[in-house]
Amino acid sequence: MKNRMLLLTAVIFIALSSCEEKIDIEKEKEAIKAVFEQEKDGFFAQDLEAMAETWIQEPSSVKMYMSAEGQTKFEGWEAINKNSREEVADTTWDRKLVTVTFKDYQINILDDESAWVMCNALWEGTNQGAPMQIVQTRIQVLEKTDGKWKFALMALYNQPQEK
Repeated sequence: MKNRMLLLTAVIFIALSSCEEKIDIEKEKEAIKAVFEQEKDGFFAQDLEAMAETWIQEPSSVKMYMSAEGQTKFEGWEAINKNSREEVADTTWDRKLVTVTFKDYQINILDDESAWVMCNALWEGTNQGAPMQIVQTRIQVLEKTDGKWKFALMALYNQPQEK
């Protein structure tokens, strides 16, 4: 009787575990990359709404920059949104003369609702008449809400440039 109970328990456990929804990792990685592109496209189009759609709009959200001048940190959605409004309002350079390419993605999907990503962003073009090339390392945490991946943390580190 004891053996039958163990066998029955094992069969039920196996059956239940095989019924769990499987995550299509490659599909999720592509969806995450699409969020990076959406945020970038919104930035270049100076479209605040498109940029905002890519963020978890909570007090816990954080965006930070690290450059040769030091660290700048925006804590909470209100601070991030204010910074985004300032970025969108900046007309001192022609965005049509600059491109950004994301590459070398390392995407780690922790479960079906959270992921962390590291990649490089290569900025190339002309800014205010001068050629530019900037390489950033980006570390980002995303959460999935209502079926969509969104940024919860964005850390951008400008790599030192050769002189």
